[in-house]
Amino acid sequence: MKDKNNLFSFVKRHPIIFNFCLIVVAFFAVSYAALFFLDIFTEHGKTVTVPDVRNMPVAEAENVLHRAGFNVEVTDSLYNEQYNLGAVVEQTPKANAEAKSHRTIYLSINYSTPRTITLPNLADYSERQGLSMLQGLGFNSVEVVYVPSPYKGLILNVLVDGYQVDPGTRVLPTVKITLNVGNGDEVTDSLSNDYIDPYSVDSTEIFLD
Repeated sequence: MKDKNNLFSFVKRHPIIFNFCLIVVAFFAVSYAALFFLDIFTEHGKTVTVPDVRNMPVAEAENVLHRAGFNVEVTDSLYNEQYNLGAVVEQTPKANAEAKSHRTIYLSINYSTPRTITLPNLADYSERQGLSMLQGLGFNSVEVVYVPSPYKGLILNVLVDGYQVDPGTRVLPTVKITLNVGNGDEVTDSLSNDYIDPYSVDSTEIFLD
């Protein structure tokens, strides 16, 4: 009873201090409650393992990720011959990473049709220029064959998988490109008889062989 009277007496003598203490207590109480409910709302500390959806069709990948509690967004398309057409090539976050549910998983999808490259006109280009250009375009299989010609180091013609293809034709990046490059030797009658210009061969003769 005495403590109670002392408290009332203190409040009457120092109302400002008492109100300030109440404000401080109320502030901490509200902050704690806010953080408590925020943790519940954001599922603080709870994570889910991100499924590996690489090489899955995009529709299947989206279903798998949605069932795991994630949102999905397709952000890019690219071409990778190691993956099926229309399948997921990359995902962010990575497969098997830990992430909160409802997080967005970003997917990169393989082109639904094979990527093709326009074959450039390399006639009279130097060997180095031709190789650099083809590699820059994305051709992975390029072979150089040296043939008799007074024009050393110049590209005489280009073959695709062994056959003539007109410049400007769109071809797969996986085809084999052959560059016939001059070796700097004058073409003698005997050499000219041995060397057959691919451009002069009738396509029917090639297939008959």
